[in-house]
Amino acid sequence: MISLVSKIVSTSFARLVVCAGLVFGALAAPATATDTLSIWIMDNGLGSKNAMHRLVKKFYRETGIPVKLTSLSWGEAFNRITRAFTDSNDVAPDVIQLGSTWVPHFASAGHIRPIDYLMPQIDSARFLGEGLRSTHISGKPETYAVPWFIDVRGFFVNERIWRELGFEESDLESYPQFLGVLKTIANSDMKTESGVKVTPFTLPGKDDWAGQQCMAPFVWSYGGDFVVPSGKGYRSALLDSNTLVGLALYAKIMGDAQMAPHSLYENSSDNADGFVRSERVFHYGTSELIKQLEFPEQAGGLANSSIAKDGIKVMVLPAGPFGRFSFMGGSHLALGNKKDTSKYALAEQLLAYMLRADNIDAFSRQVGFLPADRSILHIWNRDSRYSKIVAELEHSRSFPNIPEWGEVEKVLIDLSNSMGALFVNTKHKKKRSAALAQMVYEANAKINEILNFPDTLEGSERMHWAQQFFLYDYKEIYPKNVANIIGRNEHPSADEFKDWLDASKYLLISVGAGILVICVLVTCFRRRKK
Repeated sequence: MISLVSKIVSTSFARLVVCAGLVFGALAAPATATDTLSIWIMDNGLGSKNAMHRLVKKFYRETGIPVKLTSLSWGEAFNRITRAFTDSNDVAPDVIQLGSTWVPHFASAGHIRPIDYLMPQIDSARFLGEGLRSTHISGKPETYAVPWFIDVRGFFVNERIWRELGFEESDLESYPQFLGVLKTIANSDMKTESGVKVTPFTLPGKDDWAGQQCMAPFVWSYGGDFVVPSGKGYRSALLDSNTLVGLALYAKIMGDAQMAPHSLYENSSDNADGFVRSERVFHYGTSELIKQLEFPEQAGGLANSSIAKDGIKVMVLPAGPFGRFSFMGGSHLALGNKKDTSKYALAEQLLAYMLRADNIDAFSRQVGFLPADRSILHIWNRDSRYSKIVAELEHSRSFPNIPEWGEVEKVLIDLSNSMGALFVNTKHKKKRSAALAQMVYEANAKINEILNFPDTLEGSERMHWAQQFFLYDYKEIYPKNVANIIGRNEHPSADEFKDWLDASKYLLISVGAGILVICVLVTCFRRRKK
């Protein structure tokens, strides 16, 4: 009996061991091909591919789930993502990076799925409100994505040149002061170490893709915008007076042969290259420029560049009558809406992993874009190189979260490039202003058509009205040490003389009236004497 019991016990134990071995073996076994997840990521700059490879390998070690990583260029990404979901949904990505302004478009097209049920697990309270706004379609509650990193544009200056010229940060408080500083630099004899004449600034005016991001601070600071709510939808705001003031200032700088002489022949990448060569004093660009200073030239970095030797000083943007604004974009992560839902749970696991604070920090530190997580931003704020860029988040705005924004953006990009082409071929100020007014009028009509807003504006009258803004002469306020820089001493420029006349007009009128009274009295006295 005892031997029978012992046999049963031993047999049962053996079976238990076998079952346990099978269970643990299954858990330890590598995932099959059907369990492999796909994630599509754009090329986010120097080091981004290596950083992503490390993250997906780490995910595999932690979960046993393999991930196929696909890297896209920003130029091809929008169309390729669209084709993947419309033509061959089965090869579409499980997790996908989207530019923040793309989220409403792909959400309305049904290519990404709502993830509200995941937000408590991800803890959406960690992220900036402006970043979270673009995770929705305007006017609708569903959440379709989560902020990953922030692309806030910084206002950079060559530190060596700034120091040698003796400017102070108070010289750049307002846009009139900015114009005065640019004119002062243009009239200086500052050169690079290789003898190239240093130019003040540049804007992208040819074959560019980011003109709307460069226009935005000017437009917003003067109280304007590109589109505004109207009724149940949106309408173009390009012909609103405040928008025209900002656009005209942008156009003034772009078309000025002194302040921004290379704008008509360069795109954003060319602008950055000129700044890296220390041939431009100011640059309005993205924050990863700072991180690139840490990488050697062999790795595609800027550690051996002229700007690395001169140093980058981060400034705050000038303020307009309505405040100080910078553009804030960035990238979000979303889940693909696929016909085969069998890997949905695994994809959600990968999304949550990518959005963990430690992984956001690791990726952001590699590429140089600000992390979207508030708690990590506090740490970055301790770095003096990034503290002013982090501070800019308080003055940053993003574009509206409407599905049509991608098409609107193309119109604005064309407008910026058309401005550059116009300035190359047309030098006469009045002809320029008339052509600019027509360009803006036509862009306004195109945007309203995209937004399905009935445009009832009368063409000739509106264009004539808009032209007056492009004829406006913006005031220039020169820095306190202008005479020391360009040696003008007692010889003010025409702009300064005009400002002096404006400030002294009442005195001149009084003096003139006094002289006239004296002349009348003298004439009367002579007649009476006769």
